[in-house]
Amino acid sequence: MSINVIETNNLSKKFKIGTKERLTFFTSLRYKLSGQFPEKELWALKDINFSVKKGEMTAVIGPNGAGKTTLFRILAGIMKQTSGTFQTTEEISCMFELGLGFNMRFTALENVYLYGALHGINRKEIDKKMDDIVDFAELGNFMGARLGEFSSGMIARLAFATVIQTIQGIILVDEVLAVGDIAFQKKCTQAFEKVIENGHTVLFISHGIGDIKKICTNALYIDRGQQIAFGPFDEVEDMYKSKMKI
Repeated sequence: MSINVIETNNLSKKFKIGTKERLTFFTSLRYKLSGQFPEKELWALKDINFSVKKGEMTAVIGPNGAGKTTLFRILAGIMKQTSGTFQTTEEISCMFELGLGFNMRFTALENVYLYGALHGINRKEIDKKMDDIVDFAELGNFMGARLGEFSSGMIARLAFATVIQTIQGIILVDEVLAVGDIAFQKKCTQAFEKVIENGHTVLFISHGIGDIKKICTNALYIDRGQQIAFGPFDEVEDMYKSKMKI
């Protein structure tokens, strides 16, 4: 029986934002003298409960501003939750903003080592995977060129290839299947299928359901920080499409 590698318990995140309320002169002066200004609370996430078993791919769906990226940042340790708890039993790998951390003055080859280091992958491991990375990115003739000469699509492909070929533990994926043309997007989907077959676990954010439907087991549906549903993908998808009138 598969074990849970991710489990959350009432996971919540609150932000405090300054109010746009119009203040009188004396009220404004009082706030200024006291050093305290009126704030409003925004719950980006409220009481999120779900679990993911080893070797599963779970979609996290919902409209813009639902709290999906906030959830991923908490799971990745980038952000601290306000309340609730979560547990992960394996190392977390992130695939968020592809190419973030690249140096445009370095060659593509140098950037593979740099990007690997940023994701906790040592040089020896990169050396083992370099041929696979270059082959997957389809940039063999350009690896000696400076990244500043690359298109945004080529940069994203290089970043994706580096991470997907050196994946460890649980991978959090935030909207990356828009990389490259249709053929390369299909290649990315097939890469995730292989990742799952090899026993890794994937959490995947996507606004477009079509690109992930075939390889997802469950789905977590969030809207305005609230958990609407969690369960078998098809059931949650139907609920989401009905509410969004898709």
